[in-house]
Amino acid sequence: MNNIQPQSVVLNVSRLSPQGWWLGNEQQHVAKGTALGNDYTETIYSPSADGLIARFDRGIGTWSEEIEDKTLAPYYSIEGQHYLVGSPDGALPEGMIETPPPAHDPLKQAVLHDGEQWQIFDIKIGESFWDEWANEYVVSETYFELPESCTWERPPSIEEGYIPRLVEGSWQQIEDHRDTLIYNKAECRHTEYVTDIGPIKEGWTFDEPPTPYHEYTAEGWVQSIDRAKEAKREEINAWRASLENDPSTTVTANGAEWDAGPEARLRIDSTILSDSMPPYWTDANNVDHEGMTIEVLKQVKAAINLQGFMIHDRQRAMKRDLDQIAEFDDVLAFSVGWLE
Repeated sequence: MNNIQPQSVVLNVSRLSPQGWWLGNEQQHVAKGTALGNDYTETIYSPSADGLIARFDRGIGTWSEEIEDKTLAPYYSIEGQHYLVGSPDGALPEGMIETPPPAHDPLKQAVLHDGEQWQIFDIKIGESFWDEWANEYVVSETYFELPESCTWERPPSIEEGYIPRLVEGSWQQIEDHRDTLIYNKAECRHTEYVTDIGPIKEGWTFDEPPTPYHEYTAEGWVQSIDRAKEAKREEINAWRASLENDPSTTVTANGAEWDAGPEARLRIDSTILSDSMPPYWTDANNVDHEGMTIEVLKQVKAAINLQGFMIHDRQRAMKRDLDQIAEFDDVLAFSVGWLE
C-alpha cells in the first residue's frame, strides 16, 4: 500500500494494470495528506529490452523477473480469424495458429490451415461443376476442392447418339447405343440389346437383316440361299416330327378310325408281340370292338405303317424339290406340308 504524503509532491512512478503488470513510467502529483492510487508504485521498473515486461507484487512490494510480453502477440484460428493473446503471460489457445495466413482477397477467397500449412480457397458458393458423366452440382461449401474426375467447364452440346464424358480433364463425345438392338454378323438370328456406352462389340451391326437367312459381307447383308434352304429343311423335319408325335393322329382300317399316336403305337406293338388280345379294343371314337383278333390289330398296324411311310415319302419329296430351287425368294415361298 502506498504511503500518505505529508506534503504535496510530484513522484516518479510506474503505472500498473489491475493484475500488477507494468504499463509504463510517468510522473504523478500527489496532494498533501493523500497517497498514490493502487495502480501506481514508487518502485520504478524499466524494461531491460523492448518487448519485456514484469509484474509488481503489491503484497511484498517487488517486481517479478522479466518475461516476454505476449499481450499483443497475434494468433489465428484455422479459418484465419485474427486474435491477440491479451495477457503478458498468456498462451495460445489449443488448436490456434501462430503463423499468419497468406495474403488473400477476403471478398473472393478464404483460408484454412490443414494442420501443416495454410491453403487458399477461391469462394465458389453457388457455382456449378460437373462430374465425369456430365451430372451438374452446385457448390455449397466455403472450403471447396473440386473432386477428382470433375470440372468447372460446362459440358458441350453433343450429337444425337452420343453422350459427354470427361476424359483426362477434357470433354469427349462417347457413343451411346444403350437399349439399341444389334445383330450378330455371323448369325443374324442372334440379337441382343446394347447395355454399355462406347462402340458396339466387334462382329455386331446395327443393320437389321431383311430376313433371318441373310449373311453379312463387306457390302452388308446379302441373301444366302444355302441358309434359306437349311432353315426350310429344318421346317420339313419339324413337320414330320409333329405328325409322328401327334397324340391325336388316327388311321382308318376295317371300316373304323383308330388311334395312331405314339402311345397307341406302343400299345399295338406290345399286344402283337405278346400274341394275346384283350376282350375288346377301343377305337378312336371310344367304341369298344369285342372279340377283336390279332389279325385285325395287325391290319390297324399296317395302316399306321403306311401312314408313316407316306409322311416319310412326302418328307423326302419336299427335300428333293427344295434342292432344285435356284432362287432365294422361291425357297422362302416353298410350302411345307401335304400336297393339296
